[in-house]
Amino acid sequence: MDEKIFETALSSLAEAIVLFASDGTLLWVNPAAEQLLGMSGRRLEGKRAIDIFHGSADIADEMERVMANGYAIFDNEAQLVNYSGAHFPVSVSIHPMEYEGGRGLVVAMRDLTGLKALERSVKLREKAEETAVLVAGIAHEIKNPLSGIRGAAQLVQRETEKGRMEEYTSLIIKETDRINRLIIDLIELNNPALFVMRPENIHSVLDEAILSQKMEMEKRGIQVVKLYDPSLPPVEGNRDRLVQVFMNLVKNSVEACPDGGELIVRSGPAWRFPDGAPPRKDKKYATVEIIDEGYGIDEADLQGLYTPFFTRKKGGAGLGLTVTLNLVRAHFGLLSVKNRKESRGAEASVYLPLA
Repeated sequence: MDEKIFETALSSLAEAIVLFASDGTLLWVNPAAEQLLGMSGRRLEGKRAIDIFHGSADIADEMERVMANGYAIFDNEAQLVNYSGAHFPVSVSIHPMEYEGGRGLVVAMRDLTGLKALERSVKLREKAEETAVLVAGIAHEIKNPLSGIRGAAQLVQRETEKGRMEEYTSLIIKETDRINRLIIDLIELNNPALFVMRPENIHSVLDEAILSQKMEMEKRGIQVVKLYDPSLPPVEGNRDRLVQVFMNLVKNSVEACPDGGELIVRSGPAWRFPDGAPPRKDKKYATVEIIDEGYGIDEADLQGLYTPFFTRKKGGAGLGLTVTLNLVRAHFGLLSVKNRKESRGAEASVYLPLA
């Protein structure tokens, strides 16, 4: 059979295929391997495996083992660092081969970036669902004694004369009702279908969230920079819940900036998404970024950000981001919180479907 047929077949594969001679010199790569390695086949030709996998010692070591013992390995997970400096989790299979004039190796690699992103997304969704059940359960248990407090306040109000005491009891009843409404909201986190969604001006929502932290920002010397895209259409959401989302995120950013600085709030159309595609394939999305110049997030704490009751904040309950995540997910949105790459501070990105 014509060798060109085999070459065409290997070139059509989405899996990266690299052929090496017995001395580790590259013989041939398919287009998928060129893309993964970040260099054309012509420039890769003649390079040795130790140079091609310069940042991926595990792959080079496995190649030596296969060449020495003649046994293939399948689907070993490794980190690939390509010529562009990009890091990829990959699945690597290495097979010994014989060809006219010698022996060599076939290295097949599959990019696991999408799969890893999907795994993270699934774990995040499971965590969000667990949090919703947990928060709803706690809220339900608080709701019962709260009813007792309200009833007692009403009895005291009825048994006492009008005047100062009535003012106090009215305040107790009013604040009890307010807490009760918040608790009902928490219980409904477990049933987002109850949210009334309508087109909302995201910039109006952001202005309200920023205003809620105005005094604290002035006290800390924080300057707000609004970079709103005026052409952005309304998003689809529940205004009260969206205000709650951005109040939580702005508050977190403010509390992370004891020395002041800039707080950037930026809006625009979403072109890329964390962890793959958005939840609604039939919708275009807006993105809102809240970027601070605070002390950032400890790398060890990044994995626990959405875990209920996880907090490093003095006096914090550890529910702010978990509730925020659930509210964003109830809007078929995405939430990403990470450290800034090129400067101090952190950034939170919220992706919401357009109406």
